[in-house]
Amino acid sequence: MVRILTTRLPAASAGKNYITSVNYQDSYKIKLHHTAMPIEKIYLNIFAHSPQWINTLLALRNKIVGVFGLDTYKDPGEFTLQNLKVGEKTGLFKIYSMEEHEIIAGEDDKHLNFRVSVLKQGDELFISTLVHYNNHFGKLYMAIIRPFHRAITKAILRNASKNKRI
Repeated sequence: MVRILTTRLPAASAGKNYITSVNYQDSYKIKLHHTAMPIEKIYLNIFAHSPQWINTLLALRNKIVGVFGLDTYKDPGEFTLQNLKVGEKTGLFKIYSMEEHEIIAGEDDKHLNFRVSVLKQGDELFISTLVHYNNHFGKLYMAIIRPFHRAITKAILRNASKNKRI
C-alpha cells in the first residue's frame, strides 16, 4: 500500500523564493523506492506518466477555462531529461529552478501564479504547491479546482510509487 502523507512545506524548499506571496499551499510526502535516483529523473517519472483520467480531466478543464480567456495547457510534447532546462517549458510547466535535490516549476496566468516544488530529502519525496492569487477570479478558480488538485497530486504520486518509478 502506498502511503501519502499531508505535511507542511519543508524548510529546505526554495519554493517561496519563486513566487510573489502565497495565498494557498499544500504539501505531500511519500517514501522513495529509489533513494539514489536524481531529482530530474524523479520529476519526469512523476509528471510524464499521469493516469489517463487526469489527462481527460485536463482536456475538460481546457475547454471550460478557454471560454474565459485563461491559458490552456497544450500537448506537453517531448518529456525527456534533455528537455528539462531552467527557463524552458517541459511538459505542462516552465522550469524555474533545478538544484541537486529540488526542482521548482509552475506557470503565471492572469488569475493566479503557481509553483510546484519537487524536493527529495533522504528517503522521502515532497511535492508542494504554492499559489498566489492575482485577482478575485484566481481565488474563485482555486476554490473550485482545489479538490481536483489534491486528488490529482495524490494520484500522480501513488501512480509513480505503485509502478516503482520513484
